[in-house]
Amino acid sequence: MKILSRALFLLFVLAVVLIGVSNTQAVQLALWPLPHVVVLPLYLLVVGLLLVGVLAGLGIGWWAARHHRRRGREASSQAARLEREVSRLRDIAGQQPPMPTTGVVTPGLKAIERQRALVAPDLSSPGSRGPLS
Repeated sequence: MKILSRALFLLFVLAVVLIGVSNTQAVQLALWPLPHVVVLPLYLLVVGLLLVGVLAGLGIGWWAARHHRRRGREASSQAARLEREVSRLRDIAGQQPPMPTTGVVTPGLKAIERQRALVAPDLSSPGSRGPLS
């Protein structure tokens, strides 16, 4: 991208130089509500209008991207807030003693075991009948 932007800049400079060399005749510039008439070389008028066009395009592009910049700022502030919350929760988790993992019965564990027994009864027990019995 860097090479492309430099190449385009060089093309723009080359175009300005060619316009300046080939258009040296003087022109009169009179803006209607103003009483003054300005005499200047044609290449200055053309280059000035090119610069005004480039600046107008940059301004319009900047204005059009304001929504994206705002969303980016909001997303970065939300990411920073979430990072602070994660670090706070890690600090809290580091201060608490670890929970024992052996012998802990969760409230839903018995319900899961009952459900498993209903859905898939153990067919290998001696008192059960198999599918071919």
